[in-house]
Amino acid sequence: MYLFLGMMYKSPSIGHEVSAVFHGVDTSLLKDNKRLQQILIDVLKADEFTILGETHFDFKPQGFTILVMLAESHASVHTYPEYNSLYFQVYSCRGPKDGKRVFDLFKEKINPKKVAFKERAITVGK
Repeated sequence: MYLFLGMMYKSPSIGHEVSAVFHGVDTSLLKDNKRLQQILIDVLKADEFTILGETHFDFKPQGFTILVMLAESHASVHTYPEYNSLYFQVYSCRGPKDGKRVFDLFKEKINPKKVAFKERAITVGK
């Protein structure tokens, strides 16, 4: 248990991870790092995640990674423009199935041709 935003908080014993590879993503979007960053931030806010900070790296000649630190854990995106693909991941300790809405919103904005999707519950307590 810890103090968060002036309240005592205890995480649920089950976290939730959502990860996916988005295939067939528009090349212009994969090369627009600022837009991808904004999309990720927007969908996290839409699902009421608490953003603590973010860091990103622009690879040369192409590619992009962003990591967003959340009070609830983290989210990340890594692009593969040469394959018209990107990897997406979010982990949340808010409880079962959390982060699925972020995935759905992100997928809607990215509009890939194909998605390899995985989600799992992770028990951290007894």
